Amino acid sequence: MSQSVQGKLSRIVDSLETTFVERDEVARGIAAALIARQHCFFLGPPGTAKSALCKETAQAVQGADYFETLLTKFTTPEEVFGPVSLKGLENDRYERITAGKLPT
Repeated sequence: MSQSVQGKLSRIVDSLETTFVERDEVARGIAAALIARQHCFFLGPPGTAKSALCKETAQAVQGADYFETLLTKFTTPEEVFGPVSLKGLENDRYERITAGKLPT
């Protein structure tokens, strides 16, 4: 990892640790996910800054895409993966419109 990337990542983690009290482990976990180029999944009770940490990180990373949804037992696949394309069905293809959803 280059010095400039390492410095930017360090600044992101420092900013998260300063902004979000008692979330140091989560900030370091986000850094590990960024280094590994993998996703993060946060599970926990409401009001524990999960979404705020993600939004703050996405704003700090140049070119990052951000998608957020509240998952409940009533969440449908369309809310996460996008609605089925009616045009695609007309042409005998099962496709989803994924713009602004998890796949993109």
